[in-house]
Order: sequence, then structure tokens, then C-alpha cells
Amino acid sequence: MGQFTGFPGARARSLIGKMEFVANYSPEILVLLVGTNDLYVDVSVETFDEHICGIVNEAISNIKVAKVIVCQVLHRCEPTIRTRFPMDLHGFNARVDKLNSSLDITLKSRFHNKASLWRMKGFWSPEAKNNNFASDSCHLSADGQFKLLSNIRAAIIAAHRQSLK
Repeated sequence: MGQFTGFPGARARSLIGKMEFVANYSPEILVLLVGTNDLYVDVSVETFDEHICGIVNEAISNIKVAKVIVCQVLHRCEPTIRTRFPMDLHGFNARVDKLNSSLDITLKSRFHNKASLWRMKGFWSPEAKNNNFASDSCHLSADGQFKLLSNIRAAIIAAHRQSLK
């Protein structure tokens, strides 16, 4: 059974205080989809990396989660409508790339097989970005939400198979 819960608009540093919610379910596998809001408000990649490691450490050490999967942060694309929160798209996407690279290295080195970065499939080409994002380029379209859930499902199955080895 899976439990899907989110904290829309939350930032990584605030999630550490919400970990008791996770503890109530005692999950074997925890999937984290975080980062966009942190990068949007100019949290440094290094600071964000530390916030994620704090969440992962809490989940593994205190809640006894067997495996934590951190999903890659996604690029954004050009919005097709005027948005409340304009941004430097190329700068944002460059920070996303730096963060994803950093997380991949950090999670492997600090948590070995207990935490990993999930490479999100189907979001990276220009065509995929246009199909998977809503017109504000921030939120996912219906197709993008389906693609996200497919990635989460695949990540959980892969983690479960790894635990059986």
C-alpha cells in the first residue's frame, strides 16, 4: 500500500519538522519530490543539498526507513502565459543541473545503498517539457502528472527489487 502526501509550497528545511507524519506510517520506502521552491527563492545548491541530507538522515536513522529515493528536480520551460513569479529560466535550469549532480554524488557517498537519486524519465526534451508542464511552466499538466506518478511507481518498484537481493 502506498501513502501519497504532499506539502505544497513547502521548502526542504521546513519538511524536517513534518517527519513525524512519515513516522506514523513506518514506510519501508520514502520518495521525496522536493527542490523547486527552494531553488526558486535562491537557496544555494550547497544549502539545499544539506537540507535534503538532513531529511534523509532523519528518515533512515530515526524513522528507520529502509530506502529513501530523492527524485531529480525538474527543469522549467518558457511559460505560455504571464505568471506571477517570473524567473531567469536559464539560470534556474543551470542550478537544477548543478543540484541534481550534487545530490547524486552526496547521496551515494553519505548514505550508500540506503538513499539514491531517481533519474526522472520523460521530462527533459523540449517536446516533453512542453507536454508535461502547464502553461505557467511551474505546475505539471495532466500528462506531466501521469508521467510523474509513473516515475514514482518505477522508483518504488526498483527500490523494492533491490531490497529483495
